[in-house]
Amino acid sequence: MKLCLKPTIIPFKLDGQVVLRFNGQYAKIPDPHGAVWEFAKALDGRTPYEELITQVAGRYPAVDQDEIRSVAQDLIKYRLVESPDAFETTSLSDHDRIRFSRNIDFFGSMAAVGENKFTHQEKLRTARVCVLGCGGLGTHILFDLVALGVHHLTILDFDTIELSNLNRQILYKETDVGMPKVATARRRLLEFNSHLDITAHETRLQSAQDVAGIVRGHDIVICVADKPANYMADWLNEACVEQGVPFISGGLDVRRSVFYSVVPGSSGCGACWLTSARNKSSLVNSVSTMAKQHDITYEHPGPALVTLVAVTAGMMVSETVKIITGCQPPQLTNKLKEFTFDDLDVSVAEVWQQNPDCTVCGHLADAQRSPQAETV
Repeated sequence: MKLCLKPTIIPFKLDGQVVLRFNGQYAKIPDPHGAVWEFAKALDGRTPYEELITQVAGRYPAVDQDEIRSVAQDLIKYRLVESPDAFETTSLSDHDRIRFSRNIDFFGSMAAVGENKFTHQEKLRTARVCVLGCGGLGTHILFDLVALGVHHLTILDFDTIELSNLNRQILYKETDVGMPKVATARRRLLEFNSHLDITAHETRLQSAQDVAGIVRGHDIVICVADKPANYMADWLNEACVEQGVPFISGGLDVRRSVFYSVVPGSSGCGACWLTSARNKSSLVNSVSTMAKQHDITYEHPGPALVTLVAVTAGMMVSETVKIITGCQPPQLTNKLKEFTFDDLDVSVAEVWQQNPDCTVCGHLADAQRSPQAETV
């Protein structure tokens, strides 16, 4: 096998040791004779590493081949090296390999030897992503998704651009005031990447059935639509669970922002969360029930600071990457995380589990427990 140090590794030769710096960490390898340093520098991806072990050991009589081989095995074990042979096959064009090269090396930092680091970028390239809402969070999220290399987007909004939007809605400019958000967002994204496939819906969602009609066939949904405030979360949850589509949702609440994700069949859903929260607190039960019964929400537009928007968008898009690529497990399922402006802290605000009696996703829990499901 041919190996090379990952481009995310920086080697240092210090007194009697080799230090490899990566991801804010340090790996220290004893090297009293200098053989480890020579071996590490010789890992260029052109010569099988067993041959390099023989060559280096031959120049250092005091060093046994097994010592260097043990170092090589540790480099493999801790994912500090990669094999160029694993990168020979990719569906990415030369354009995409260059444009998203920094993404590719980022994914490569997590990959085991033999794994193709292009695979995660390919998954982003082919994923069908639906974004509901082209406001503050929506425009940041859309820009991030396109920068990541997501090519197939469905976007939805019914609103027009106002001057007060421009403190945070980064896809729009002064001359766009009065224009439809969704059409303007589509045009601006295509200016950033002309290879995109974007379906735009300028419409107002009015039911779970409306949401289902939009999200059907997508790999993931990101919902940052905030109208109607007391119903959108329920409609989103019902539609996505019914369609088996993972979703991420979030929003701003004055000086904090919140975000969570649902993977139908693997995690609890939004209804599980609401039931859990109501069972834990009579106040939550009373307020949430009254808000929905009387459609109570802010009488005036809520405050929104771009810094909260940017951090929240980054969190939600990071979760999107995890769900689409599988590079790491999702981190926002069965929990509501929050970012607070006051102390700049990201923490877990609430937790819940899948409720087997949930009227929305309980049937999925039943399917998981069924004998047929266990034998498949």
